[in-house]
Amino acid sequence: MKNKLIKIILAITLSLNFFCVTFAEEFIFKVTELDVTDNGNIYKGINKGKITTATGVEITSDNFEYLKRVNELYTYGNSEVIDAKTELQINAESIVYLKDEEIIYTIGKTYIKISDKYNVEGFDIKLLRNEMILSSLKKATITDDLNNIYKLDEFEYFINQELLKGNKIKVITTNKNDASDTYSFGNGIFDFKKDKFLGKDTSLKFHKTLFDDEENDPRLKSVSSSGDEYNTYFEKALFTSCKDNGKCPPWKIKAKRIHHDKIKKQINYTDAWLSLFDVPVVYFPKFFHPDPTVKRKSGFLRPAFIGSRKLGNSTYIPYFLVISDDKDLTLKPRYFVDNKFILHNEYRQATKKSLTVADFSWAKGHDSSKLDPGGSKSHFFVNTKFDLELEEYESSKLEFNFETASNDQYLKVFNLKSPLFTSSFGVLESKATLELTHEDYDFTSSLQVFETMDGLYDRFQYVLPTYSYSTIFEVDDLEAGFTFNHTGSNTLNTNDSLETHITNNLNFKTFDQYFDNGIKRNFTALFKNLNSIGKKSTVYKSSPQSEIMSTYIYDVSLPLLKDSVDRLNVLEPKMSFRFNPHDMKNHKDLSRSIGISNIYNQERLSLSNTFEGGESLTLGIDYTKQKVINKTANPPSLYLNELQEIEDYISFKLATVFRIKEEEGVPVNSTLNKKTSNIFGEIIYEPTEILELNYTFSVKNDLDTIEYNSMSALLEFENIPLINKFSTEFKYTEMRGIIGSANATENKSEFNFNEENSLIFKTRRNRDISLTEYYDLVYQYKSDCLIAGIDYKKRYYSDKEAIPLEELFFSITIIPLTTFSPDKMILNKNRVD
Repeated sequence: MKNKLIKIILAITLSLNFFCVTFAEEFIFKVTELDVTDNGNIYKGINKGKITTATGVEITSDNFEYLKRVNELYTYGNSEVIDAKTELQINAESIVYLKDEEIIYTIGKTYIKISDKYNVEGFDIKLLRNEMILSSLKKATITDDLNNIYKLDEFEYFINQELLKGNKIKVITTNKNDASDTYSFGNGIFDFKKDKFLGKDTSLKFHKTLFDDEENDPRLKSVSSSGDEYNTYFEKALFTSCKDNGKCPPWKIKAKRIHHDKIKKQINYTDAWLSLFDVPVVYFPKFFHPDPTVKRKSGFLRPAFIGSRKLGNSTYIPYFLVISDDKDLTLKPRYFVDNKFILHNEYRQATKKSLTVADFSWAKGHDSSKLDPGGSKSHFFVNTKFDLELEEYESSKLEFNFETASNDQYLKVFNLKSPLFTSSFGVLESKATLELTHEDYDFTSSLQVFETMDGLYDRFQYVLPTYSYSTIFEVDDLEAGFTFNHTGSNTLNTNDSLETHITNNLNFKTFDQYFDNGIKRNFTALFKNLNSIGKKSTVYKSSPQSEIMSTYIYDVSLPLLKDSVDRLNVLEPKMSFRFNPHDMKNHKDLSRSIGISNIYNQERLSLSNTFEGGESLTLGIDYTKQKVINKTANPPSLYLNELQEIEDYISFKLATVFRIKEEEGVPVNSTLNKKTSNIFGEIIYEPTEILELNYTFSVKNDLDTIEYNSMSALLEFENIPLINKFSTEFKYTEMRGIIGSANATENKSEFNFNEENSLIFKTRRNRDISLTEYYDLVYQYKSDCLIAGIDYKKRYYSDKEAIPLEELFFSITIIPLTTFSPDKMILNKNRVD
């Protein structure tokens, strides 16, 4: 009876006051409600409490149970352990603390924070406080302070050593661009303190954008792996970047060892085989390449093996050299089997406000002519661009460019490649140019020297200087716009002819206006003030001249629209009145092409120092018939149940020019000099989705001679059995009479067998001389990581030293590593006449 009374008094006291109980300095309980049973051996706390120990453990829980006889503590509901010794913070639904063994168990879902470095999420985790070991036999996820994620089926973590051991491990790493690489290990050891790891049965999936290609799935597998902050090693490894579709990848590299040197940012391969479609093709005892994080790294670039009947077989082995953070050099030597060689280099230097690119070469041993046996040749190109960053301008740039070559055909014969080269090497240009862009105007000025590489007359032309100032403004009350342009140039040719001019251009054009009857009109007035002087010039007089010129253009059209359920018809008659009250300079020998695409342009002859002379009337008509396809809106809405798609069906355009009298200064081949010009037209017919016909023509005004014909037919098949994804285009071009002389046919056909395999055929035949200019037949296999092709080329024309060839070559591009191309095979070693 006495004991029961004590229990009742104790319970009432604990329910009314915060109570503190200490058990032999093992546990200190701070609770609001405490129930003591089993003669004082079992203590149960409810309604939240805190338990602390002298060894630095602090436990907070909704409920707990302490077994005094075995010195064990059990907690239930929102349990948290803060351990000063292990620097752990543990949160779980339930926790067991075996005080004598110094073991803490969690039951169920568990969250652990370790020294503000690592976060652990798992189930049923055990902490050995004396041994300082944290472990679990169930799946867990560990995240470090760099957001790297470790997922393990089971693990053991040595707290003092910061050492993690585990089985069936997946590690997800992140870089600065938030791109993740995923490592998988059968088992592994990770020393966080020393930044080392050791793993078996390793596989690595790099992020898909590693090589800037979303289609790639770069990945690596190895028997074992190890590494630290400086190096990573993969033993008996296999690597590919091809898409992971469960099939054999188009290419892979199998190596005894792959070594990633993080200091040099270099990947090294030892005893490596390159396999194509699982067939070993190339063995490399050792080779290396920069790792994908490197944007600029010294090393060899893609080699090539080249065959040429004129130059012979050669090997091309480029090397990229980083000189400093802002300078680099590409060495591109090319060695020939008959002791010829060429050393081609490209130098780059970038600063905060400038970029300089220099391209130069030197060749030895090539016979350019009988008078130059084995002579040396060279070229030097350099371009520098400065950003002046002038505050009052939106853009301010200064550019210097210099180009020279010791031989006219040198660049073309050796087919040198550089970002500074033009496509034809026909004209070299040296210049200094200033470009200023202001909110209100644009200004450009330059000094230019042109060198023609064909060795004919007027080899050099000097434009010293040329400049242009332009601005645009509008007048709202007039519903029109003004363009003002002020230009000047001084041009000196090799034959001592000199032409100097300063020109002011003022253009006025009204906005389009519509009458009530539907007629559309606009008016343009062009004014030109030309100040000029010349020496041995066919255009300018030898004494100073100042001229005022103008021309006036009035455009009128009447767009007529007729629509039906499935057709939209537009007919637009056009008239353009043009009047120049001044004399025109003589440009009759200039070549100018006029067609339906430019006949209504205000400066259709592209003449900078004069206007098209006399009076003229351009008459034309445009007709378009379009298909209207009604489609159900998806999803339908209250306001829109159907969508209309309009497709061109027939387009017909026709125009011609009339004059009161002939104009001698107008370029003759344009036919605009005559009282009645040629009739220019175009017809486009698209009867189906697979066929498009196009016909452009220029016919004499008496309709007896067609002086220009261009006919093309394009067939494109999609989603049709047997001929799916086949396209072919035929083109016929003919010029005769005053327009010129040409007669040629062309064809380009392409057949895509599937997404990876295609066949392309191209040819052009010159009917004037009954000669086929070229044949190209290309078969290509293209996947996300490999491009293989067989290319047959046949060229018939010769250009001085560039002798025609018939070639067949095979090439493989392994993305993103390299290109391999065996020697071209010369099918016909005799010159084709």
